[in-house]
Parts: sequence; C-alpha cells; structure tokens
Amino acid sequence: MDMVLEFKDLYRSLDQRRFFVRESGSLEAGQILSVKGASGSGKSTLLRMLARTIKTESGDVYWRGRHWFSIAPGAWRCGVHYVAQKPVMFGGTVEDNFRLPFTLREMKEHTSFSPSLCEQYMRNLGLPGELLKQPAQTLSGGEAARVALIRALMIEPEVLLLDEPGAYLDSNSRTLLVNLLADWVQSKAGRAIVMVSHNDDNLDILNNVSTLHMGASRGVQND
Repeated sequence: MDMVLEFKDLYRSLDQRRFFVRESGSLEAGQILSVKGASGSGKSTLLRMLARTIKTESGDVYWRGRHWFSIAPGAWRCGVHYVAQKPVMFGGTVEDNFRLPFTLREMKEHTSFSPSLCEQYMRNLGLPGELLKQPAQTLSGGEAARVALIRALMIEPEVLLLDEPGAYLDSNSRTLLVNLLADWVQSKAGRAIVMVSHNDDNLDILNNVSTLHMGASRGVQND
C-alpha cells in the first residue's frame, strides 16, 4: 500500500459552535477521494484544514508518513495544494498568473516554469494560447477556474485539493477537466486528489474513486 495522505479525527466547530466537522480518511497513490455532502456540511472546511489555510481544533494529518507539523507550511502547500471554488486571479496577465508561484522561494528550490507544459494544459482544457496575454482580471468565471487549476498543476504537487473545480464550467468543459485529472493522477507515481464534487461532475469515467459523505454534526449550543 502506497499511502500518500492520511487524516485522523480532524475537528473544527462551525456556525458559532452549534455544528462541527470531525472526519478521518486516507489516500493511496493514484486515488481520487470524492467528498460529497449537503451545503454547510463542512466540505470546504475539510479541504482548507488539509491545506493548512485554517487551523484545526484537534486531529492529525500525515503526508508520506510525516506529521504535518514537522513540515513548514510553505513546503506543505506546495506538495498538498488547495484550489478554491472561487478562482483567485492576481494582477497582470494570465501568463503572469502562471509564473507567479515560481517566484516563491519554495518553488525556486522545487521546479521552474515550463511554457510548453503550460500550453499543453491550456489545450487540454480548451483554452486558446492568445489568452496568455489577456489581463487576468478580465477572464470569465469558467476561464478563471481553468487558469487556477492549471496554475496549481504547474507546481507539480503530490496531492490536489479541489473545491468543486467544475462549478463554473459547462458540460463539455467539465468533461475536459475530468479527463485531464484522470490523466494527471495516473501519469506520475505518488499523486492523489481530494475533490469536492456533485453528481453531475462526470466522475464515472475515472478509475480508483472512493467517496467520503459528509454531514456536519450538531454540537452543544451556547446559551
């Protein structure tokens, strides 16, 4: 068993402590974990805890057997990388956005920007090459979602944490996205994906998919 990521009893209270999330799970190499649940069940909270963008109140995560607190946050986020549901675009052109992560110290030590790989990902997701020179702030929601995903793929993480990556995409674009993720997770040893998804995300074409059903539990309401 090639265990990539394991989380145990991750806990965080929600909605002024009236509800809480407590989840455990694991990911093997080549696996996709589909996270499902009603709105407010804590799906995005789970991904953000795994990404270390919000703090947990208790629980542990292990990446390749190493406890997350033994790894610097910057290095963790390069290897276990989170893509939010609402795409984040920075100033400058689309190409500037693709290059931005490689200006960070952690990335300079890890890998470098590859124009050819960037163009390949754009073709795979149906984005024209001339988009590179377009101001990123002028992108449509669907374009920005695909650019944000490509930016994440470019830094070559081991684990992708994707929060409804198809939310802004039409059916054809969602199919292209799922095909790309299927190829990405299998094309290099040790990769895995945690993805918040819905029933219309075309995940039936993927192999090695497991499902985590979430539902926030009711806690003790304060007087």
